[in-house]
Amino acid sequence: MLVCACASAPRRPRSVPGPIAIFPPVNLSGIGAPVKELRAALDSALRAQRIPLIDEVALELFLSKHRVRYTGGVDREVALAARAELGAESILIATLELYQREGPPKLGVGLRLVTAGDDPAIAFIDSEARTGDQSPGPFDLGLVNGLPELRAGVLRRLAGALSSFLAGAGTPARGCEASGRFLPRSAFRSPRLGNRGGQTVAVLPFLNETQRRSAGDLLALESARQLAAAGFRVVEPGIVRDELLRYRIVMENGVSLDTARVVSELLRADLVVAGAVRDYSDAGVPAVDFTAIVLDRQNSEILWQSTSYNRGDDGVWFFDAGAISTASALSCRMVAAVAHGIAGNGATPQALAPLPPPPPEPAP
Repeated sequence: MLVCACASAPRRPRSVPGPIAIFPPVNLSGIGAPVKELRAALDSALRAQRIPLIDEVALELFLSKHRVRYTGGVDREVALAARAELGAESILIATLELYQREGPPKLGVGLRLVTAGDDPAIAFIDSEARTGDQSPGPFDLGLVNGLPELRAGVLRRLAGALSSFLAGAGTPARGCEASGRFLPRSAFRSPRLGNRGGQTVAVLPFLNETQRRSAGDLLALESARQLAAAGFRVVEPGIVRDELLRYRIVMENGVSLDTARVVSELLRADLVVAGAVRDYSDAGVPAVDFTAIVLDRQNSEILWQSTSYNRGDDGVWFFDAGAISTASALSCRMVAAVAHGIAGNGATPQALAPLPPPPPEPAP
């Protein structure tokens, strides 16, 4: 009996000394969506992996007490209070990135685990996007017609990846493959950039020039994930947001060198990444169009500038083999190519045809 009881006891991940607080998901899908259903389904998926969680009622009281209205990131004050008052070792941020209930269903979810305490940092970041007709298989046996079934599969994969990481067997950031098919259409890489893997990077919100709500936020989060996968230490987006609000830094027309210099000093970041999104569409064939720049804290100059544009059917010739079904999955591959180019470990010189440096900023 003793042996059987020991064998059936829940296995707690080795590297989790305390429970995790799941913040209410943030809806970045661009349309109204039932985030409470997502929160409940995520809770079930994580508990199925034996991951210890903070009680939801206690968490709601904590959020109300500290007047936490934005749950898409963690600042230092909230992270410190969460450890002291809830006993949380980390905070899980969930984002709903894609949502479509009908014909066929579509769902995209991002997860980010941030350490609690006086120095919150990204410990784990991942996302998953799928459509019901993504893998139909022979006789359409692989079609998923219902959103609950699709959601269960998406959350099961994400919860499994998080569980593996907590157990010491998984990676802290899963990056997409940076294939030549998704390299930037044009790019400039300064020789000063060198190999910057391991340095601290702050990703600023991307300027949204599309009709799709939250497209800039989605590209910024994807950039954070791919840069983390490429070996950079990425500043928690909640801290970036808090500093921008605290010092009333507004970037209505994009980032300037002066703004980047101030932000890099506030966040003690070696590099600042920013950009603009011109297209982010899931209607019909997905399409993504964006620019990205990297500014250096030390020399206050642009070290990287690129323009990327792709459709989900680029390079597809027969039977839709290799087609990308969502803008989320498409941006994952495109941003991965940019991140590897910035790190100096992915793109080829031929793909990085130099662009003329940007004109100097006009004098005030």
